[in-house]
Amino acid sequence: MFAPRTVLLFAVSLGLCAGCPRSSSSPPSAPASHPAGAASQPAGDDVHAPPPGGFVVGTGTAGFSDDPPQFSKPIRLAAYGPGRVVVADIGNHALRAVSKDGTVTTLVGGPDKAGHQDGPAVAAKLNSPHGVAVNKDGSIVVAEASNHTLRLLTPDEQAGFVVSTLAGVPGQSGFADGPAATAQFASPHGILLDADGSVLVADIGNARLRRVHDGQVTTVAGTGQAGHDDGALGTGTLHMPMDLARAAGSSVVLIADAGAKMLRAFSAPTGLSTPRVEATFAMPHGVAVDDQGRVVVADLYQHQVVATFAEEPPRPVLGTGQPGAGGARLNRPAAVLIHDGLLWIADLDNHQVKAIPWPPGA
Repeated sequence: MFAPRTVLLFAVSLGLCAGCPRSSSSPPSAPASHPAGAASQPAGDDVHAPPPGGFVVGTGTAGFSDDPPQFSKPIRLAAYGPGRVVVADIGNHALRAVSKDGTVTTLVGGPDKAGHQDGPAVAAKLNSPHGVAVNKDGSIVVAEASNHTLRLLTPDEQAGFVVSTLAGVPGQSGFADGPAATAQFASPHGILLDADGSVLVADIGNARLRRVHDGQVTTVAGTGQAGHDDGALGTGTLHMPMDLARAAGSSVVLIADAGAKMLRAFSAPTGLSTPRVEATFAMPHGVAVDDQGRVVVADLYQHQVVATFAEEPPRPVLGTGQPGAGGARLNRPAAVLIHDGLLWIADLDNHQVKAIPWPPGA
């Protein structure tokens, strides 16, 4: 049993994805997406009730609509300007923009557009969009778990966005470094943008951390064997790297490793290390960090957001530890994002995006 020890803030969600690895000695299989359909809600829950001091966007019923807003398993979040985020709506194969006033706009995709097709947003197709990140120029990078690719949305005056394939071979799961057009991934999940324009990718099915830069894909951490050994490239191992985060100005990348049930850290040239943790995760699903060093992790079993700073013990921020809807209750929160004075939460099986003031007490 792994015992994490670190300084972090984490949101916890429930339920293993399909294809998650069971062995610590072989590469994990690649989960394409989370299973469809909402988990049942305890009787009497008011799914529309906002969290304390915050707000909720979404009807609480799986569907696809901008007005009224409906999602189908929102799974990842990225900052998208003041008071606004991009949501990877994995069940709808879409990227949606969500504002804190409740406005939802579909940027690309839809339940009838599952697949792989580049071109203007109105015609483009995605397949299980997962990790998402926004560049300073407004372009959006998204990792597709089922297409095994990275896609790029470039702003366009007429089309809104034009979609292209940034790296990977559509529909081909595998492992290969080299030119982006022939490189292979296995269900890429969380992504993170570097200041030099490169993209770090949590390649969950290959148990590796990959880097895309100047048209080339390289491996920066992990051996392909599932494990949790510390060390430089060729020695350090990952199990199921799910999500990535880094504090502003820091060179250390935090990794939510769902298979190892802990947070890991990566920095060059040191490689992988295991930060101090004083919490045990069942399945950390996402990670985020604010400018004061408070970290957020999604662990798919506690239905909770918990915070810690420096040597403080973890303390709950939102969620009861049981699946629920409305108010302070969550049902498999899949991602957390600290942005614009808010802690945003992708509440996977409530099919909602929620937010509360951040930091606590603000």
